[in-house]
Amino acid sequence: MIYLKDLANSMPGKPKRPRTAPSDSCPGKDEQADGNKPSGSHPSSDEGKPAFRPLELSRLAAGMPCLKPHSGATLADASAVCLEERGHKQGAVLGVSGHVEASCVLSWPASDDQSRREWNDPDEATEKGAVGVAILLVSDMTEYHVVRRSIKTTGVDYYMSLKAETGFQESARLEVSGIRSGSKGMVTARVNQKIKQSKQSEGQGPVFVVVVEFNSPLAAVVMK
Repeated sequence: MIYLKDLANSMPGKPKRPRTAPSDSCPGKDEQADGNKPSGSHPSSDEGKPAFRPLELSRLAAGMPCLKPHSGATLADASAVCLEERGHKQGAVLGVSGHVEASCVLSWPASDDQSRREWNDPDEATEKGAVGVAILLVSDMTEYHVVRRSIKTTGVDYYMSLKAETGFQESARLEVSGIRSGSKGMVTARVNQKIKQSKQSEGQGPVFVVVVEFNSPLAAVVMK
């Protein structure tokens, strides 16, 4: 099992001051910059710190093997509502830790009053928004992609297949949870809860648990 490590501290309550990446690390740029260096510098392989990389939520609207384009756009919209409600602007940095380590420069389709009315239920918006972020994270940062929605009795949300495989072999599982604003301890507790829940379908390949916290923002990605 790969345990959580180095989660960024987050405090419940009012939105944090948004973290943004240097201008050279905005989505669409070819260059990457180390977060502790001036804009335009590059991390060396021995520095051991994740470089900035783009995470464009609008890509969900292109669809995926188990996600029609309109469904993907809906998830991206929920993510946007959550991020903007917590005071984040385009270019906010999502800290990713656990099985993968990264600093993701976020961009998303801007929400509007209609979006906020649609996602007025904060729990639903947070869960759907987290799913959108998680699907992109596992697709971009692991060898898997999401291929089928699961059923509730499995204890997970999706089945995944190796991207290198032909066809959909469903060789791994994905469980997602969202927290609108919470502490490091809440994120860790939620990860442990979801790992335990996923045992309902144990024996069907490894499980990835992704917990997205929108206030920091951060994402814990744990594989068991």
